Amino acid sequence: MEEKYTVSARKFRPQTFSEIIGQPHIVRTLTNAFKNKRIAHAYIFSGTRGVGKTSTARIVAKALNCEKGPTAQPCLECNNCKEIANGSSIDVMEIDGASNRGIDNIRELRENARFTPSNSTYKIYIIDEVHQITKDAFNALLKTLEEPPDHVIFLFATTELTKVPDTILSRCQSFEYRSISTRDIIDQLNKIAKIEGITIAPGASLLLARRANGSMRDAQSLFDQAVAYGGGSLKEADVKIVLGMVDRSLVFGVMDAVIGRDRPAVLKLSQAAAYQGASPMLFVEDLSKTVRDIMMAKVSPDNLDDFEDDEREKLKTWAELLDYDEIHRYFQALSETLNQMKYSPQPEINLEMGLLKLTGKRGVVKIDDLIDRVSKAQTTIEKSGVTPLSDYDPAPGGLASPPPPITPLAEAKEPGAKVDANVEPAPFEIEKSIYAAPPPDLLDALKSARPMLGGILESSTVHVSGDTVVITVRSLFDRARLEESDNKKSIENLAGEVLGKKVRAVVKFADEKKSLNSDNRKKKEAIITDKRRHMEDTPIIQKAIDIFNGEITNIKTINDI
Repeated sequence: MEEKYTVSARKFRPQTFSEIIGQPHIVRTLTNAFKNKRIAHAYIFSGTRGVGKTSTARIVAKALNCEKGPTAQPCLECNNCKEIANGSSIDVMEIDGASNRGIDNIRELRENARFTPSNSTYKIYIIDEVHQITKDAFNALLKTLEEPPDHVIFLFATTELTKVPDTILSRCQSFEYRSISTRDIIDQLNKIAKIEGITIAPGASLLLARRANGSMRDAQSLFDQAVAYGGGSLKEADVKIVLGMVDRSLVFGVMDAVIGRDRPAVLKLSQAAAYQGASPMLFVEDLSKTVRDIMMAKVSPDNLDDFEDDEREKLKTWAELLDYDEIHRYFQALSETLNQMKYSPQPEINLEMGLLKLTGKRGVVKIDDLIDRVSKAQTTIEKSGVTPLSDYDPAPGGLASPPPPITPLAEAKEPGAKVDANVEPAPFEIEKSIYAAPPPDLLDALKSARPMLGGILESSTVHVSGDTVVITVRSLFDRARLEESDNKKSIENLAGEVLGKKVRAVVKFADEKKSLNSDNRKKKEAIITDKRRHMEDTPIIQKAIDIFNGEITNIKTINDI
């Protein structure tokens, strides 16, 4: 009779402590515990999937109930070891925490725990995904777990340790499993391939190990899938087809184009990936991992053993070109693109737009660089002999005569008016005669493009003064809405298109009952206009505006501060 096929994850499951891969800290601790007869009554194994938690629990069960035990090296030949290995031992009960999570299940466990084992030294309970047990069930287990019968051992496994109550954790010895390294996974896959008589290319095992993300079980499952496709010989191309992966050179090519800000190349390569049938989401994941590898190359360039020589050199080159902030920005942008693709009907478009976005400006200018640039500009201006704005020609008698203080329009008061510190300064009403009426199509464009703002603009007054669009609203709520950065920017962009020039939007609050005296307001505006013109003509201020890409929004004298 032909032998039944068994998947690699089961066929090559570790049977002894020495066969556990990638967890030396756990192997050493448990081995010494058995050698020194310091065996606890409860253990909890935590970590990601496929790293050996349940396998370790079974090995511990064999080490405890082996006919030659308890021993750190179970014989694997006695009836107890064989029954535990094939899951038929009546003294070792494996329980799924997800389907046996209620209080009634735990009460039944407590009742059975009182009875001595049938033909073994210990009665062992292995509870997988123990975090799935309900709160009431955990509470029912507490007393038994704290003072169990001498013949009972609890072995828990979980992928989410944080969901296990502290009262349970404090009664167990806890072992946290690490993700298995790429190198360890490659070695194990090569070993399995040799035993199975399968030829596996180095690049194929590397791709499988990387896709497994530290899980040996995932790697073995992917290995079986690839072998079914490729037959007795497993090539790198076969693995790429089975996993829907993009060629590594294509991933590096896109990364090279992004860093070089070569937009045509980025678009061409991303489309080439689509033509290869690659999953857009997997492609972005590969790019994110590459960005992570660049960061590792920058932080620890000597710790790149899992890469081929040419890949290692490429990562180091990129790491020298980019600073930490830029690498982090790439990773954030790719993560954002990946999240958008999850809910997009056309993820290919999100991929293209996300990659093109990465080719934009390189990060932000550091504040130290800005300060240095301003200092150099100031030094240049001083050498040119230009008098700074803060210096004034002395009046007769040697006394300085600074310009009169400027009061902001919104803070001006009627002559003789009593000032109430608890009341905000009254707003003012805009006189239509001062401003030109807007083109008829300006309001139509604003209302049609942003319907949400249409109601506000309908009840507001819009005027144009030079390169300024003044919107006078009747409520503080309307003013707050229009002054939001996105809304204000939209108004400025649409108005600029209609008027054919760059404009800025100013939102005013008009209250007819508390309007300012028109003549007084005009005088204030004249003063502000004169001072603004003076400041705009001052070289050092103009230089600062150019450096920071800013604008003058308010003018105050020293007396106003």
